[in-house]
Amino acid sequence: MGVELLQDNLEFTPKCESALKEIFERYDQDKDGALNEKELQAFATFTNGSPFTESDLADIRTNLDCTEDGALLKGGFLQLYSLQTNAGDDDETWADLKKHGYNSDLQLVKRPEDKKE
Repeated sequence: MGVELLQDNLEFTPKCESALKEIFERYDQDKDGALNEKELQAFATFTNGSPFTESDLADIRTNLDCTEDGALLKGGFLQLYSLQTNAGDDDETWADLKKHGYNSDLQLVKRPEDKKE
């Protein structure tokens, strides 16, 4: 597919982690270090074509690193992708990275909001 997403210890490579953090920060509109429900749903809708279900949101809040009021922290966002990638679904992780403007070398080539419609 491209450069490796994971190191031998199953942690993200620095390039992959940097790309995921940039995507998180793109959606953290209020810059509070967490994705509130509106920000998280904007991410899900752009990435997956539809918002997270209430069940998805409950799973996120229960299993990932979130604030007391249920906003997904950056660490939780990385956990989400770590679970997906370590489960062998790196094709899905690649699809998400590419949708957000990254190439196979994990370089940001075009931010989606820069597109001329």
